[in-house]
Amino acid sequence: IIRTALSLHGPALKSGALTLGFNLSAQTLSDPQLWDFVDAVIAETGAPHSGIGFEITETAAVTNFAAAEQFVGKARERRCRVSLDDFGAGMSSFEYLRRFPVDTIKIDGSFIEHIADSRFDREIVSAISGIARSLGCSVVAEKIEAQDALDILADMGIDFGQGFLLHRPEPLQAIVARACATRASATQAGVTQAGVTRASKARASAPAPAGRRA
Repeated sequence: IIRTALSLHGPALKSGALTLGFNLSAQTLSDPQLWDFVDAVIAETGAPHSGIGFEITETAAVTNFAAAEQFVGKARERRCRVSLDDFGAGMSSFEYLRRFPVDTIKIDGSFIEHIADSRFDREIVSAISGIARSLGCSVVAEKIEAQDALDILADMGIDFGQGFLLHRPEPLQAIVARACATRASATQAGVTQAGVTRASKARASAPAPAGRRA
Protein backbone atom coordinates (compact mmCIF):
# COMPACT_ATOMS: atom_id res chain seq x y z
CA ILE A 1 0.00 0.00 0.00
CA ILE A 2 2.77 2.44 0.91
CA ARG A 3 4.69 1.82 -2.32
CA THR A 4 1.55 2.09 -4.46
CA ALA A 5 0.34 5.29 -2.83
CA LEU A 6 3.71 7.03 -2.98
CA SER A 7 4.28 5.93 -6.58
CA LEU A 8 0.88 7.22 -7.70
CA HIS A 9 0.82 10.45 -5.73
CA GLY A 10 4.50 11.34 -5.38
CA PRO A 11 4.18 14.39 -7.70
CA ALA A 12 1.31 15.79 -5.62
CA LEU A 13 3.34 15.32 -2.46
CA LYS A 14 6.34 17.06 -4.01
CA SER A 15 4.20 20.03 -5.02
CA GLY A 16 2.93 20.41 -1.48
CA ALA A 17 -0.67 19.97 -2.62
CA LEU A 18 -1.36 17.29 -0.02
CA THR A 19 0.10 14.95 2.56
CA LEU A 20 -0.55 11.24 2.96
CA GLY A 21 -1.07 9.32 6.19
CA PHE A 22 -0.77 5.57 6.70
CA ASN A 23 -2.28 3.54 9.52
CA LEU A 24 0.17 1.02 10.93
CA SER A 25 -1.01 -2.24 12.42
CA ALA A 26 0.66 -3.59 15.55
CA GLN A 27 2.19 -6.41 13.54
CA THR A 28 3.63 -4.01 10.98
CA LEU A 29 4.95 -1.61 13.59
CA SER A 30 6.67 -4.48 15.40
CA ASP A 31 8.69 -5.41 12.30
CA PRO A 32 12.38 -4.41 12.78
CA GLN A 33 12.75 -3.98 9.00
CA LEU A 34 9.82 -1.58 8.63
CA TRP A 35 11.79 1.67 8.47
CA ASP A 36 14.33 0.27 6.01
CA PHE A 37 11.44 -0.69 3.71
CA VAL A 38 9.70 2.68 4.07
CA ASP A 39 12.91 4.66 3.55
CA ALA A 40 13.73 2.64 0.43
CA VAL A 41 10.27 3.28 -1.03
CA ILE A 42 10.57 7.00 -0.31
CA ALA A 43 13.95 7.10 -2.06
CA GLU A 44 12.56 5.07 -4.96
CA THR A 45 9.53 7.30 -5.49
CA GLY A 46 11.15 10.62 -4.63
CA ALA A 47 8.32 11.51 -2.25
CA PRO A 48 9.26 14.08 0.42
CA HIS A 49 9.48 12.75 3.96
CA SER A 50 7.67 15.83 5.25
CA GLY A 51 4.59 14.94 3.20
CA ILE A 52 4.18 11.52 4.82
CA GLY A 53 2.58 10.61 8.13
CA PHE A 54 2.08 7.42 10.10
CA GLU A 55 -0.71 6.72 12.57
CA ILE A 56 -0.24 4.25 15.40
CA THR A 57 -3.58 2.83 16.45
CA GLU A 58 -3.74 2.95 20.23
CA THR A 59 -5.91 -0.17 20.39
CA ALA A 60 -3.23 -2.21 18.62
CA ALA A 61 -1.07 -4.40 20.85
CA VAL A 62 2.55 -3.70 19.96
CA THR A 63 4.61 -6.81 20.64
CA ASN A 64 8.08 -5.45 19.85
CA PHE A 65 8.48 -2.07 21.51
CA ALA A 66 12.16 -1.84 20.60
CA ALA A 67 11.35 -2.10 16.89
CA ALA A 68 8.41 0.28 17.22
CA GLU A 69 10.48 2.88 19.07
CA GLN A 70 13.22 2.58 16.47
CA PHE A 71 10.72 3.16 13.65
CA VAL A 72 9.15 6.19 15.31
CA GLY A 73 12.54 7.68 16.13
CA LYS A 74 13.85 7.30 12.58
CA ALA A 75 10.62 8.57 11.06
CA ARG A 76 10.76 11.70 13.21
CA GLU A 77 14.44 12.21 12.39
CA ARG A 78 13.54 12.29 8.70
CA ARG A 79 10.65 14.70 9.35
CA CYS A 80 7.81 12.24 8.78
CA ARG A 81 4.81 12.94 11.00
CA VAL A 82 3.77 10.36 13.60
CA SER A 83 0.38 10.33 15.35
CA LEU A 84 -1.24 8.30 18.11
CA ASP A 85 -4.68 7.32 16.81
CA ASP A 86 -7.76 6.48 18.93
CA PHE A 87 -6.05 7.87 22.02
CA GLY A 88 -7.88 6.88 25.19
CA ALA A 89 -9.71 3.91 23.67
CA GLY A 90 -7.48 1.23 25.20
CA MET A 91 -5.34 0.55 28.23
CA SER A 92 -2.02 1.49 26.63
CA SER A 93 -2.60 5.16 25.82
CA PHE A 94 -0.13 6.70 28.21
CA GLU A 95 2.41 3.92 27.82
CA TYR A 96 2.48 4.61 24.08
CA LEU A 97 2.68 8.34 24.70
CA ARG A 98 5.58 7.82 27.10
CA ARG A 99 7.53 5.62 24.70
CA PHE A 100 6.77 7.17 21.30
CA PRO A 101 7.82 10.79 20.57
CA VAL A 102 4.78 11.61 18.43
CA ASP A 103 3.71 14.84 16.74
CA THR A 104 -0.03 14.48 17.18
CA ILE A 105 -2.57 12.90 19.51
CA LYS A 106 -5.92 11.95 17.98
CA ILE A 107 -8.57 11.71 20.70
CA ASP A 108 -10.84 8.71 20.25
CA GLY A 109 -14.31 9.54 18.97
CA SER A 110 -16.00 7.83 21.91
CA PHE A 111 -15.08 10.89 24.00
CA ILE A 112 -16.30 13.31 21.33
CA GLU A 113 -19.68 12.05 20.15
CA HIS A 114 -21.45 12.79 23.49
CA ILE A 115 -19.26 15.65 24.66
CA ALA A 116 -22.16 18.12 24.71
CA ASP A 117 -24.04 16.00 27.25
CA SER A 118 -21.22 14.42 29.23
CA ARG A 119 -19.16 16.40 31.72
CA PHE A 120 -16.93 13.35 32.09
CA ASP A 121 -16.08 13.37 28.38
CA ARG A 122 -15.41 17.11 28.45
CA GLU A 123 -13.01 16.70 31.37
CA ILE A 124 -11.21 13.81 29.68
CA VAL A 125 -10.82 15.73 26.42
CA SER A 126 -9.62 18.81 28.29
CA ALA A 127 -7.08 16.74 30.24
CA ILE A 128 -5.73 14.98 27.14
CA SER A 129 -5.49 18.30 25.33
CA GLY A 130 -3.56 19.82 28.22
CA ILE A 131 -1.10 16.93 28.36
CA ALA A 132 -0.61 17.05 24.59
CA ARG A 133 0.14 20.77 24.64
CA SER A 134 2.62 20.38 27.48
CA LEU A 135 4.45 17.80 25.35
CA GLY A 136 4.37 19.97 22.24
CA CYS A 137 1.87 17.76 20.41
CA SER A 138 -1.02 18.96 18.30
CA VAL A 139 -4.48 17.54 19.00
CA VAL A 140 -7.11 16.10 16.66
CA ALA A 141 -10.65 15.38 17.83
CA GLU A 142 -12.20 12.43 15.99
CA LYS A 143 -15.85 11.74 15.13
CA ILE A 144 -17.19 15.30 15.13
CA GLU A 145 -20.76 14.91 13.93
CA ALA A 146 -22.66 17.77 15.59
CA GLN A 147 -22.24 21.54 15.65
CA ASP A 148 -22.50 21.77 19.43
CA ALA A 149 -19.59 19.34 19.77
CA LEU A 150 -17.53 21.42 17.34
CA ASP A 151 -18.30 24.60 19.29
CA ILE A 152 -17.22 23.00 22.58
CA LEU A 153 -13.99 21.71 21.06
CA ALA A 154 -13.25 25.11 19.54
CA ASP A 155 -13.73 26.75 22.94
CA MET A 156 -11.28 24.21 24.37
CA GLY A 157 -8.71 25.26 21.79
CA ILE A 158 -8.52 21.87 20.07
CA ASP A 159 -6.24 22.23 17.05
CA PHE A 160 -7.93 20.03 14.46
CA GLY A 161 -10.97 17.84 13.95
CA GLN A 162 -12.34 15.15 11.71
CA GLY A 163 -15.81 13.73 11.27
CA PHE A 164 -18.90 13.78 9.08
CA LEU A 165 -19.80 17.32 10.16
CA LEU A 166 -16.55 18.60 8.64
CA HIS A 167 -16.17 16.34 5.62
CA ARG A 168 -17.59 13.11 4.31
CA PRO A 169 -15.25 10.33 3.15
CA GLU A 170 -14.52 10.32 -0.57
CA PRO A 171 -12.19 8.47 -2.96
CA LEU A 172 -8.53 9.39 -2.62
CA GLN A 173 -8.29 10.19 -6.33
CA ALA A 174 -10.97 12.87 -5.96
CA ILE A 175 -9.13 14.43 -3.02
CA VAL A 176 -5.82 14.42 -4.90
CA ALA A 177 -7.38 15.96 -8.02
CA ARG A 178 -9.02 18.76 -6.03
CA ALA A 179 -5.90 19.44 -3.98
CA CYS A 180 -3.71 19.63 -7.09
CA ALA A 181 -6.18 21.94 -8.84
CA THR A 182 -6.29 24.23 -5.81
CA ARG A 183 -2.51 24.25 -5.60
CA ALA A 184 -2.17 25.04 -9.29
CA SER A 185 -4.63 27.93 -9.04
CA ALA A 186 -2.84 29.37 -6.02
CA THR A 187 0.53 29.05 -7.75
CA GLN A 188 -0.76 30.76 -10.89
CA ALA A 189 -2.26 33.56 -8.84
CA GLY A 190 1.06 34.02 -7.08
CA VAL A 191 2.97 34.15 -10.37
CA THR A 192 0.52 36.69 -11.79
CA GLN A 193 0.72 38.86 -8.69
CA ALA A 194 4.52 38.68 -8.71
CA GLY A 195 4.54 39.74 -12.36
CA VAL A 196 2.30 42.71 -11.64
CA THR A 197 4.48 43.71 -8.70
CA ARG A 198 7.68 43.49 -10.74
CA ALA A 199 6.13 45.50 -13.57
CA SER A 200 4.94 48.17 -11.13
CA LYS A 201 8.38 48.44 -9.58
CA ALA A 202 9.96 48.67 -13.01
CA ARG A 203 7.66 51.56 -13.98
CA ALA A 204 8.24 53.31 -10.68
CA SER A 205 12.02 53.09 -11.01
CA ALA A 206 12.23 53.99 -14.71
CA PRO A 207 14.06 57.31 -15.34
CA ALA A 208 11.87 60.26 -16.33
CA PRO A 209 12.18 61.46 -19.94
CA ALA A 210 14.69 64.26 -20.53
CA GLY A 211 13.29 67.69 -19.87
CA ARG A 212 10.63 66.43 -17.47
CA ARG A 213 10.56 66.17 -13.74
CA ALA A 214 9.83 62.76 -12.28
